[in-house]
Amino acid sequence: MRLLLDTCIVYDWLMGTVADEKVADLIQTTGAMASALAVWEMAIKHALGKMPLPASASIVADIESQGFEWLYVSPAHAEHVLHLPAVHKDPFDRLLIAQAFVEGMQIVTYDEVFVPYGVPVLLARKAQG
Repeated sequence: MRLLLDTCIVYDWLMGTVADEKVADLIQTTGAMASALAVWEMAIKHALGKMPLPASASIVADIESQGFEWLYVSPAHAEHVLHLPAVHKDPFDRLLIAQAFVEGMQIVTYDEVFVPYGVPVLLARKAQG
């Protein structure tokens, strides 16, 4: 199954802090996709002071340099949000979940809140500390 990386996984990958070796190996060996949504989320969170990025960072170039393929947001992805249960309200997560459903992908994340949606989830172990 193709892997779709949650924004937190993309961010930690770029920062070199993905601690779950099994998940990191799987990402490297099978390849993975990053949603264009991740760029938007990182840009917003950085502007709010919640996600520090290097001053010279180009999120797009950094993600592309890792060899990740892009998954762009389509109208079908946006529409699928209508069919999701109200598990939680994070719009980034909900659209990412919709993308995974529409594309038949498994989401790689640290966040257990994805599980009740019924989308295939690979839970990564977060670094302790």
